[in-house]
Amino acid sequence: MTKAIATHPRAMVLALIAAGLLLGLVAGNAILSPKASADGHISGVESVVTGDVVVNHQLGARSSRVQVRIWGAGFAPGQEVILLINDGPGTPSDITNYVSNKSANNTLVANDQGAWTSVWTLGRFTRQRSGIGPGDGNVERMRTLSVIDPGTFDVITSTPLAFCRLSDRVALAEDIAELEAKLAGVQADRDQGLGDKPVNVSDAAWALATAFYPSYEAQLDAQIAELTAEVEGLKGGQGVPDHCPA
Repeated sequence: MTKAIATHPRAMVLALIAAGLLLGLVAGNAILSPKASADGHISGVESVVTGDVVVNHQLGARSSRVQVRIWGAGFAPGQEVILLINDGPGTPSDITNYVSNKSANNTLVANDQGAWTSVWTLGRFTRQRSGIGPGDGNVERMRTLSVIDPGTFDVITSTPLAFCRLSDRVALAEDIAELEAKLAGVQADRDQGLGDKPVNVSDAAWALATAFYPSYEAQLDAQIAELTAEVEGLKGGQGVPDHCPA
């Protein structure tokens, strides 16, 4: 156990934090709340920005190729940092292993100008949550991306990220449009009715068609009801949270 703690201090600290949160403690809020530090590495002018505040959240995807570009500036040259983001229940998840440009120590290191850049590939972070572990794939939410001092686990700076179902809503709108077109076609057939007897149809054939038409109408009515229910069901999933673009 001693060797494990010495070799993996970050993993052990995060595990203890998560355990505390599961017991109802407030460690999660504390670690994700920026605070002043007297550490010599902290300049007080550090900042972090992302390429876009809105992240394309693919509902329940087992693995997402969506990327978040991240830039940091104002850090002391050589300053090492790690990146944490709150997952579904609000617990902090260390995502540094899943970003580019990390060092052999699994940290991001500021260059001579005090800046760094990285790309986070979401991967399995957006999968639907099952049990204890990272990910919250069935929920759109605001999250906090925090830049952490790996030595003290203090938050140096942070930035918001809005996880929104952008591509999901495009696909949903396309599905609705396709169903509505199909519904319109069936409704047109129903409204047209049997009509008048064509001159090239025999009386016997017309009598047979007339006899069976009520059954055909019933089938059309059933299709209309089914398609209408499908359209309404899909439209019910089009609601957009306040933090996401319409």
